[in-house]
Amino acid sequence: MKKYIILALFPFIFFCSCGRQTKQDKNQTSIEITDYHNRKVQIKKDLHTIVSLSPGITELIFDLQSGDKLIGRTNYCTYPPQVQNITSIGGIADANVEKIVSLHPDVVIASSMLSKSKLEQIERAGIAIISLPERTTVEGVFQTIAILGRILDREVLSTKIIADMKQRIEAITKRNSDNKQTKRPKVYYVVGFGAGGDFSAGANTYIDDILTLAGGDNIAKSSVNWSFSREELFAKNPDFIFIRKEDYNQFIHTKPYSTLAAVRNHKVFPVDSRLMDCQTARSVRMIETISDIIHTK
Repeated sequence: MKKYIILALFPFIFFCSCGRQTKQDKNQTSIEITDYHNRKVQIKKDLHTIVSLSPGITELIFDLQSGDKLIGRTNYCTYPPQVQNITSIGGIADANVEKIVSLHPDVVIASSMLSKSKLEQIERAGIAIISLPERTTVEGVFQTIAILGRILDREVLSTKIIADMKQRIEAITKRNSDNKQTKRPKVYYVVGFGAGGDFSAGANTYIDDILTLAGGDNIAKSSVNWSFSREELFAKNPDFIFIRKEDYNQFIHTKPYSTLAAVRNHKVFPVDSRLMDCQTARSVRMIETISDIIHTK
């Protein structure tokens, strides 16, 4: 059985040094951003063409009403549907540098999963490239949105998106504090399972933050490199289990998982992995969904 090391889209284990900005005169033709690799990158203000090397960044570019500027994206960039009309340059860590260069974009926006050597290859071809880190918290996405808003000259819109996310998260937080439960329900997110091992999101990961903001107690906080002990899974016996919808049927009908209390009590819920794994404004929808489940089911 496959072990979904979504870490292909992850090491969504994210950054903290990005986004230091220098003041720019309104008459200047470029802005300066300090990226994940502590590089000071000059990006022209009047951008016409962009290649995105991250599903989350691609989605946020559309959120910021700049999807018409995208001329390249990865195979993993599947949302919104319009991306299917945009040229794919391959994977994320294994992006096809030659294809990217052939598109002659004004800027390439990558995640920290792109190796520095590939980044430097693109840079040597005379193309501006900025690396934005993966985040460990939903709040960290606010910074990504703000940086993209600045790059795309959509700062008013980025501020509005961030404000909406904060308002919805505050409503969930208030609901959690008003709840009469003395203990948070124990929750578990299935990243991988089966003969190849069990995998879940540990502490200081984006998924852990989603589960915590929703009001749950993530039982897999102790997982190391996403690997989680099956013995610990059964010992901690989660109240609720969340799993990618494509894995749901196999999980609930596979022993020994089928003997878990959450499975027997019909407390296993399939979710859209794109909302759980991808760092975008839509993450709030997943927090709301999980919060609704653990407070009403």
